[in-house]
Amino acid sequence: METIQVVWTFFKIGIIAFGGGWSTVGIIKNAVVPHWVDEESFRSLIAIAQSTPGPIALNAATMVGWYHGGLLTALLATLSVVTFPICMIAFTVFMANRVQVNQKHLNTALRTGSLAMMLMTLWVLRPASADPLLLFFAIATFYIGAFTKINSLWAILGAGFINALFGPVIRSLWQG
Repeated sequence: METIQVVWTFFKIGIIAFGGGWSTVGIIKNAVVPHWVDEESFRSLIAIAQSTPGPIALNAATMVGWYHGGLLTALLATLSVVTFPICMIAFTVFMANRVQVNQKHLNTALRTGSLAMMLMTLWVLRPASADPLLLFFAIATFYIGAFTKINSLWAILGAGFINALFGPVIRSLWQG
């Protein structure tokens, strides 16, 4: 019975978390904590899932399945999390030449959804005590991604670069 519950949970995650990436972490957490893992184990699960090859949702499904039912549950959970995305890709390929899509509206919709999911992940993984400089970078990066034509990736990389170069100096000025 637990195998069916794990498979169903990760099938639903696969529907919602289509596209993968860090934006899915909040969705995965809401589905598995506290039912399948506790808060501390979830953070470990995400660290391991991120450090292994493949999407976070796929790796999380495999690990939770393995922990709660062994090889068969891990295999079924892994397949369940990719079933909907594979079906949607096949459907999209089938419909691609039959429907005209406004690329600008599609990009706007996808960007908005991605930003909302990234904010959810930020909220889920927030530390107990936030670093004000990192909070500033997060807000600035969100603003750049949401309200300018600058690619979010460049904003994230820029924030990381600035933090690596000047973060220690700025923090020492605040504390000094």
